[in-house]
Amino acid sequence: MALTMTAQLNFIDSHSIIVVGLGLLLLMMAAAEFGAWRRRRHPEAGETLYAAAAAVSLLGLLIGFTFNVSLNRYDERRDLVVDEAAAITMAWERSQLLSATAHNEAEVLLRKYIDARRNYFQRGQVTDRQRAADAPGRSVRQQLWSLAARTEAKGDKPLMTRAFIDALSELDTVAAHRESMAREHIPLSVVYALGLAALVTAASLGYAGAAGQHITRHANWAFFTLVVIALSVVIDLDRPKTGMVTVSQKPMQELEALLDIPAT
Repeated sequence: MALTMTAQLNFIDSHSIIVVGLGLLLLMMAAAEFGAWRRRRHPEAGETLYAAAAAVSLLGLLIGFTFNVSLNRYDERRDLVVDEAAAITMAWERSQLLSATAHNEAEVLLRKYIDARRNYFQRGQVTDRQRAADAPGRSVRQQLWSLAARTEAKGDKPLMTRAFIDALSELDTVAAHRESMAREHIPLSVVYALGLAALVTAASLGYAGAAGQHITRHANWAFFTLVVIALSVVIDLDRPKTGMVTVSQKPMQELEALLDIPAT
């Protein structure tokens, strides 16, 4: 029973934006027709245009606020890709200050780490609400720490080893922050509340538009389409791995290309 309820509540997460958008559009059209039907059954009702206008204004405010939240999170996820690429670069550059053997081992591990991180942030479900931590990436970081511990125990270049350890600390911090932000999404309750507000607005427009037996279907449908597009953009921004607007992994790709450049 609990699993069924979870699956129902995760409809937004488990379906593409196109499916979600078309479903909402159809529901809004149906809600508008229901509102018009109710109005025709009570032709003596007074003017309700003010209520429809208020509903439209409130819906616009809710969508604008949610869009701002999604955009801020998208920007932070994008910045964290750059931060992690910078942290890996710092670890790689400082590893060059170690002995040749330690540097070669660190470079191999950092290449594995880049592959693990790219794989972790590009595969799987469209959202990461319940995703576990990046076990392969954590394993590589532990190997890097073991390398640093062995190098420090040898007493070889202690200042350089300390600089390398500081870089690994920064790498751990950025990795934890990035994984945490990957799991941060707009709460499903908020998304469904927006959908409910859109349906109520559609019903209000249908009810008000049917006054005097005049039904403004085409105007309503145009407005519903705009609402669905706006909500689809909000959901799209909240999905960093899929959709039309994704968080670019180009900084990690460029870093991988940088490591392939032979040292001079």
